[in-house]
Amino acid sequence: MGFLLYAFLPVIIVTIAIVGALVWRGMQFGELARHGLPVTGIVVRKFRTGAGKAGAMGRRIAFSYVGADGVEHRRAATVSGSRWAELEEGGPIPLVYLPAKPGVSAPAWLVEDARKALGESA
Repeated sequence: MGFLLYAFLPVIIVTIAIVGALVWRGMQFGELARHGLPVTGIVVRKFRTGAGKAGAMGRRIAFSYVGADGVEHRRAATVSGSRWAELEEGGPIPLVYLPAKPGVSAPAWLVEDARKALGESA
């Protein structure tokens, strides 16, 4: 029994870490939906992640914005193919961020989806 525990320990640890990260980000989206403020950011970079065919790779954007603290923050997000096509490097991107935690942000359309799911209004 002890051998099996040690054999599966890395899988268990990774699973716990992934679930923890998902819960943490979900809580951030709840805060963004309830207390977030709009800000316009700049798309710094568009890039793909993952292996395989180009169509199967993830589409991500890196963006920056200045929060109420006056500091420039830089984050990244996964976006759909249609959003990927709409956004241009150097162009604007609508975001929502937390004034109490200016480094916490997300694209505005994702926060709007969270607001709808939570029954919140902007």
